[in-house]
Amino acid sequence: MAGQDNGSLVYTDDFVTKLELIWGEGFLSPGGAEEIAELFRGVDLAGARVLNLGSGLGTMDRILARDFGAGHVLGVDIEAPLIERATAAAERDGLGGRVAFQLVEPGPLPFPDNGFDVVTSKDAIICIEDKRATYAEMLRVLKPGGRLVVSDWFGGAPPFSAEMRAWMDSAPGHYFMATLEDTAALVRALGFVDIETRDRNAWYVEMARCELAELNGDKRAQMLSLFGEAETQAWIERVAKKGAAVEKGDLRPGHLRARKAG
Repeated sequence: MAGQDNGSLVYTDDFVTKLELIWGEGFLSPGGAEEIAELFRGVDLAGARVLNLGSGLGTMDRILARDFGAGHVLGVDIEAPLIERATAAAERDGLGGRVAFQLVEPGPLPFPDNGFDVVTSKDAIICIEDKRATYAEMLRVLKPGGRLVVSDWFGGAPPFSAEMRAWMDSAPGHYFMATLEDTAALVRALGFVDIETRDRNAWYVEMARCELAELNGDKRAQMLSLFGEAETQAWIERVAKKGAAVEKGDLRPGHLRARKAG
């Protein structure tokens, strides 16, 4: 989920603002509403009870309820300020009855077995080291026949390039990446069926170039007004390192979808 532990915030107000400058208001990962639509293309959410791991600012949760017809969406995260902001946004949008957020501890989910029609996560499992335990919990809380729908930052085949190591060293928290192929094998071994994967690296190569160009262009003045010269330049350099890692093929956004048997 977003962040590493409850003792130290990763998603500070400044970090969130910087991410929103790149990816748009309410978004802490790339692609906006269009990428959410791509992730859920062909998935019927009408009336579904959805659990979202690492809900961040809650924007995807609101989109799933408002635009995809989900009956109820519960977002969970381990950083209290994100939960507070997500809850306020849902209330502001009149979705408080269909979208809720809950602060949780890292580790097993505090929910009974077979409680959700869909379990999802967008670009948050990268922050969790124990992938097996995480996907096992997602399987546990899904109803038989329920859908797993995940977008995440996956890694290329090791060893990582110097560009990838430079980006990871610049991160405010710790990242733990498996390949998309290894993750698909993991969820299959856990008992998921009907597994689908989609590598989004080529899509993000182009998007990353645009992000960097915008920060060096139209968005630079806004960054300077908020953060000053030194912090602005450091952030632009970090975004450039991310783009280099993507270009090398070591940082690979991807989609993983599957079903719980039953």
